[in-house]
Amino acid sequence: MGLADQGCLMEPEQNRRPSWLNWLILAAFLWSSWQLAGLWVARLHG
Repeated sequence: MGLADQGCLMEPEQNRRPSWLNWLILAAFLWSSWQLAGLWVARLHG
């Protein structure tokens, strides 16, 4: 049983999160990545 098989066992079909929640998580990740990139650019360029 590989890692791909475990993913199916840990998240059954009836307990999937709604699709809008995936977009919300993606938006939060992209926003935090943008903030972190800005912080590093400010730190590296003075």
